[in-house]
Amino acid sequence: MKLRRILTALLVITTLFAGSFPVYADEPYTNTEYWEEYCDFSNGNATSQQCREYRYNKLKDSNARIQELEEATANISSNIDEALARARDFESQAAQFESEIATLAAQIGELTDRINELMEQIEANQALVSALNERVLTRMRNSQATMHFNPFLDLILGSKDLADLNRRSYGIQAIMAKDKEDRDELLDVIQKLEKDEQELDEKKTELDEKKIDLETQQAEYYELEKYYQAVAAEWEVQLEAAMNALEDEKRNYQSIAAEIDLSGIPSSEGFISPVIGSWISAGVWHYPSGGVHLGVDYAVGIGTNLYAPANGVIIVSSDGCGYGYLGNSCSGNGGGVAYGGNQVIMMVAAGGNIYGVSFFHMLAGTPRGTGTVTQGEYIGQVGSSGNSTGPHCHIELYYLGEGDIVDLQTDYLLRSYSSSFNCGWGSYALNRLCENGVGAPCRLNPAAYFGG
Repeated sequence: MKLRRILTALLVITTLFAGSFPVYADEPYTNTEYWEEYCDFSNGNATSQQCREYRYNKLKDSNARIQELEEATANISSNIDEALARARDFESQAAQFESEIATLAAQIGELTDRINELMEQIEANQALVSALNERVLTRMRNSQATMHFNPFLDLILGSKDLADLNRRSYGIQAIMAKDKEDRDELLDVIQKLEKDEQELDEKKTELDEKKIDLETQQAEYYELEKYYQAVAAEWEVQLEAAMNALEDEKRNYQSIAAEIDLSGIPSSEGFISPVIGSWISAGVWHYPSGGVHLGVDYAVGIGTNLYAPANGVIIVSSDGCGYGYLGNSCSGNGGGVAYGGNQVIMMVAAGGNIYGVSFFHMLAGTPRGTGTVTQGEYIGQVGSSGNSTGPHCHIELYYLGEGDIVDLQTDYLLRSYSSSFNCGWGSYALNRLCENGVGAPCRLNPAAYFGG
């Protein structure tokens, strides 16, 4: 059980502190075959400092591969999600076309029925015109059968007198006018029906073309859906391969870690002041102006040394920020806290308890690298980097519980460790004040432990 806790702690430490363990400047560990033989447990070199460093170097390389594989799996998972999302979008859009196509089909059907009705009416009226024409022709043929002259001329010559002639002429004109009126009315009806039929046919053609376009788009979208489904399936194959490789590398990492003897860091009797000759320019938990202030600002000249307040481990070392100013969000390189400038975050053991300590706004080029430190060791210098308007070191202190650091790393860092030691920031952090009876992890007033 103890070995498991130690190995777990080592896994967490090395993951967090990649590159923190000492190696020779000339990188002598590239000859893996030599060092594997030299540090084999069958000889007396296995516990030497060089072999410890060699294994730390292996852990660093393994951790780098783990991070690459984790990033790869995350990217592949993101690609899968994106491909599936696009497939769903195309499927949804294609499905939306279904109702539009059905609506157009219904409209086209209605227009077709109406066109058919108009064509039937046109045919019926054309039949009436033909019947009327036939009736006139029949009447003329019947008249001609008993006359030697044109029937109308015979009718006129047979008049008894002028009055009879006028009467007969008027009758002929009336019959001819009525036939012409009936025929003209039928032709007008036919012309109107043909016009209506033409307009409906044009509308139907327009709807047919629109329906074909929608059906084409729908087919294309369904093909795109299939394509992105296939892309997602290909990514899933790659994801499985990457996850298998990640699990293999994690097992390799733990096998390397199992070869290292990680001893617990001895607890200091108490704290020492990390910064000498300073004065407090701002205390906890608020600025005089009212804004939240979660630490103590120790004002002192730039370049003043900072020291480890107790035995512990530097877990974050961030450097690279120049001289700061109000609102400067620089956090350096190395996973530091935004606006904190150059910084060191560490866990220390004092009086049988474990604490977290953060040092912000340090001088560029001075933060000590990650790794173990003993009480009183140099960890950097005071600066004015990040969100800072003058030389000082902003220090925050956290109570993390009882025990040794190995226990704490197992119990706390595996619970989604954060740079605030899981105590949060801003107004929320005021809910994690130890002085209010909150249990570990909670925030302490650095002035009560470091003076000032």
